Amino acid sequence: MALSQATRDKLLSVSTGRIAAVLGKHGLRRRSLAGLKPLSPFQDALVGEAATAVDACLPGAVLVMASSVTSAPVALLLRRKVAGVVSNSPLRNAAEIARAGLPAWQRPAGPPPKPLPIEAGDILFGDRAELIVIPAAIAEQIAEEAVEAMAYEEFVAEQVSAGGGVYGLHIPSGENARRAFAAWRRIRGR
Repeated sequence: MALSQATRDKLLSVSTGRIAAVLGKHGLRRRSLAGLKPLSPFQDALVGEAATAVDACLPGAVLVMASSVTSAPVALLLRRKVAGVVSNSPLRNAAEIARAGLPAWQRPAGPPPKPLPIEAGDILFGDRAELIVIPAAIAEQIAEEAVEAMAYEEFVAEQVSAGGGVYGLHIPSGENARRAFAAWRRIRGR
């Protein structure tokens, strides 16, 4: 199942921390790819379906390089309009990838790493903090819940800034909180 543009946009509007929290609510803990670092602290966020071969990289996909081959074919990836690169080893052509503006995550040099827990088709989402694997079957649901949680946090922050207390707001379970949030959303067109 291809990642829709709407789901891609929702993921890009939240942080990996928010996505991790929503995944945790679904019992999916430790979905972060520990040890991988962004190629540049200034790169754009990365979101796309995992592809384990260049030939399988459709527009918006993320090339996952898990073997000892650590040089990404940048020109080809740019022509294919991939979303980025994830490597389980240091990227030999990191400077070329960075110059091309392609978001990339790599494992720094060190002892041989364990294989990446990524299946072809999984959704990869990375910002400057971390890189997370989202099962493709629930990516749309996770994105929607993350955006919803972020909207509720914004609502609560506005309520507190306006002088209201947090009692009854910090857990959106009370009927008054639900009504107030629904009214807030209508006013904001969200």
